[in-house]
Amino acid sequence: MFGWVDKIQKKIKELNRSVNVYKEETGNQALPTTAYINRAKKFIDKSLCLEARDVLLEACKISENDALVYKYLGICEEKLGNMPLAIEMFKKSAHINPQDKNIWYKLGMLQVNMKSFEDAESSFEEACKVTPVNTDVYTGWGMALLKQKKYSPALEKFSKAIQINRYNFSALLLASIAEIRLGNFNDAEDKLSFLMTANPTEGAAYEYANLCRQKGNFNEAIKYGEMSVSLNPYMLPAYMLLGEVNAAKFDYELSMKWFNEAEEHKLTNSILYVSWGNALVDLYRFEEAKLKYQSALLKDIESIDAQAGMALCCAETKDFDRMHDFVKFVEEKNGTFYAVEEAKGIAQLAYGNVDNAIEIFKSVLTKDPKRVFNYYRLAKCYAKIGKTDMVKDSYDKLLKINPLFAAGYLDYAKYLISLEDYKDAQRKLRKAEKLSPNNQEILNLLFYTCYILVKENLCEYNIKEAISIADKVENFEYPEFREDLERLLREIKED
Repeated sequence: MFGWVDKIQKKIKELNRSVNVYKEETGNQALPTTAYINRAKKFIDKSLCLEARDVLLEACKISENDALVYKYLGICEEKLGNMPLAIEMFKKSAHINPQDKNIWYKLGMLQVNMKSFEDAESSFEEACKVTPVNTDVYTGWGMALLKQKKYSPALEKFSKAIQINRYNFSALLLASIAEIRLGNFNDAEDKLSFLMTANPTEGAAYEYANLCRQKGNFNEAIKYGEMSVSLNPYMLPAYMLLGEVNAAKFDYELSMKWFNEAEEHKLTNSILYVSWGNALVDLYRFEEAKLKYQSALLKDIESIDAQAGMALCCAETKDFDRMHDFVKFVEEKNGTFYAVEEAKGIAQLAYGNVDNAIEIFKSVLTKDPKRVFNYYRLAKCYAKIGKTDMVKDSYDKLLKINPLFAAGYLDYAKYLISLEDYKDAQRKLRKAEKLSPNNQEILNLLFYTCYILVKENLCEYNIKEAISIADKVENFEYPEFREDLERLLREIKED
C-alpha cells in the first residue's frame, strides 16, 4: 500500500547523491564544465583515455570556450597517439587562455616530437613570456633549435636552462651535444664527465663515446660505448658506434661482433645496415658490404646513404652498369658522398682515364684523410703510368695507417716483384703471411721470392726455409722450383 512512498524516498536519495557528487567534482559551481573535467582526469589517471575523451566532448557541448576542456582533450589525444589532433586541441586551449603556465610548453614539446621545429620555437617563446625563469622551457626551446642544426642558439638556450637549474641533466647532455657539433670538445667533455659521475645514463655514455671517437681516442670511445650498451642493451646508436670504431681500428672480428649483437636484439632498420655496410667498406670488404646495403634498401628503398654505398661496392666489384644507376639516383637527389666520388674514380681507372682517376682520389683524400684506401687506388693508378716512386709512396702511406691490410702488402709485393726487387717483396709477403697465414697466393709468392733469393745466395738454411714454405702450400704452383731446391740441398749435403 505504501510502495509509492518508498519509491519517492529512493528517488530523493538518488537525487541528493547526484548533487553531492556534482558538488564534490566541481569545486566552483559557476563553472559547469569542471565536473566533466574532474571526471575525465580520473579516467586519464586510470589510462581510460577513450572514456575521458567522451566525457570531455560532452563538456564541449556545455561550453565551447573552456581552455581546460581542450587542454585535457589534447592530453587524451596525445596518449591515444593522435598527435595532429592533440596539437590542434592544445592550440585551441592556448588561444583561449594564453596565460596557462603549461600549455605552451606541452604544445612545443609535441611539435618537437612531430618535427614541426619552427612552430615549436614559437610555442616555447610564448611559454617563456608566461614563465620567464623555467628550466624546462629553455631545454625544450634548445631542442627545437638543435634539431634544426642551429647549434649556437641551441647552446644558448641550454646554458640558460642550466643557469636556472645546474642539475638539469637533460639540458647538460643536450648542451654537450651542441658543443660537440660546434667543435667545443673541452667544454663538452667537462659536462659529460660531470654527467657520468652525477647521472650516468646510456645517452651520456654514448655521447662521451662519440666525443672520444671524434678526438681520435678509439679505446676510450669503445670503453664508453660498451658502458652505454651495458646500461641499455637496446641502445642502437651505441652498437653502431662500436661497430664503426672497431672497423676504423681495422678489427674485423670485433666490428662484426657489435653489429651482430644489434641484430640479435632485433634492432634492425635501414640505419643499422647502412652503418654495417660502411664499416665493411672501411675494412675493404665490398662483397659483404653490398649485402648489408641491400638489406638497408629492403628496409628503405629511398635510403640515399645505402644507394651511395652500393655505387662504391658495384664499382669495386666491376659491376659498372649498376654503379652508374646508383650514382644517377644519388645525384638526382642532390646527394654528395665520398663513396660516389670514389666509385667514379674507380670507373675512370677501369676505362683508362688514369689522370681523371688520380684527380678524384686525391680530392677525396684532401677532404677526408680517413678514407685511406684511396692511397691503395692511387698506387694502382701510378703503376699504370709507370711512376714508381709515387706507387711506393702511396703503398707506404696506406700500410702505415692500416698495418693490418694483408691485401695491401700482397699487391705491394707483386709490384716489387715486377721491378725484380725480391728482397723488399719478400719482406712485404712475410707481413702479409702473418695477417693471412693460409692465403695460398701469398704462400706461393713467398716461396717464389725465397727461391729467387736462394739462387742468389746458396746456403742450406735458406734452402730448407724455402722448402718449408712449399710444404704449407696446398695449391702449389712451382713444383719444378722445389725439385731444384731439393737437388741443391742434396748436393750441399754430399759436399
